[in-house]
Amino acid sequence: MPVREGLMGLSTERRILLAYLAVCLFWGSTYLAMRVAVTHFPPDLFAGIRHGLSGAIVLAWCVATGKKFPATLAGWARAAVPGILLLTIPNGIIMHAEQWVHSGITAVLLSITPLFVAVLEIPFERNNKMGIPGAALLLTGFVGTAILVLAGKNLGSIDLFGAGLILLASLFWAIGTMYSKFARYEGDLSTRVGIQMVTASLILIPFGTFRGEWAVAHWSSEAALAMAFLVVFGSIVGYTANMYVLVKWPASLALTSAYVNPVVAVILGVLLLGEGLDQGSFLGILVTLGSVVGMHFWRFRKSVGLN
Repeated sequence: MPVREGLMGLSTERRILLAYLAVCLFWGSTYLAMRVAVTHFPPDLFAGIRHGLSGAIVLAWCVATGKKFPATLAGWARAAVPGILLLTIPNGIIMHAEQWVHSGITAVLLSITPLFVAVLEIPFERNNKMGIPGAALLLTGFVGTAILVLAGKNLGSIDLFGAGLILLASLFWAIGTMYSKFARYEGDLSTRVGIQMVTASLILIPFGTFRGEWAVAHWSSEAALAMAFLVVFGSIVGYTANMYVLVKWPASLALTSAYVNPVVAVILGVLLLGEGLDQGSFLGILVTLGSVVGMHFWRFRKSVGLN
């Protein structure tokens, strides 16, 4: 069940670290599961059903264990917003994009999310400027993304439309991350997570219905297994762990999992789905992840006055 309450026997530091490792491991493997899912089931309905099941399970557990829900309508609304910014829009976009983009490449493109966050955090941090090193690292990250897209286009692992969708999803994830960091919430973390999941479901299922996805929706063993994995490990464990880490760590530090996830995703994609990589793709991955890691350590040095 939700990470924070399930690990109360551990110290706070160990709970945060275990939650962070869960995000790194399980979210790295969700890209493969989502790639499998969209080859067997319509994307919006799949995402909506996934979040609906996950949210129902989390909220039922919250009711059974007496967790605190938001006390006001405004509190419910604030809790629901990340469900739109972190689940509905990015997850819905990624589900569509993975019809044309390999799972490992998707994870690498999404790894630039901390770069977006670094830019968005500037107005909220006193005396913080991007500076020449930060701007250079930001530019390097997008150069790496361009190399990856061009190499992947020749290899058949990505197309320009899919790449654009994933970068848009990354931007919304960064916006949602910033909102989650600074919003004043009511109720327990677990109840907010359940509300966010149900919110996403209530948007994605009607949207999929509007697009006529029920007419082509047919369950298969592959889709069912992908759904089970994503509900348990992607949503209930992974998403709850991510929200917990975001509360406890600075956003740019919490999102360092974004450059661990791609390594897991690329390895699994190559081993289990036969996704190809050439020298250009590998160079793009190195440049992109290198810029994200560099940005993280540069910002850390600034925060402790070492620049």
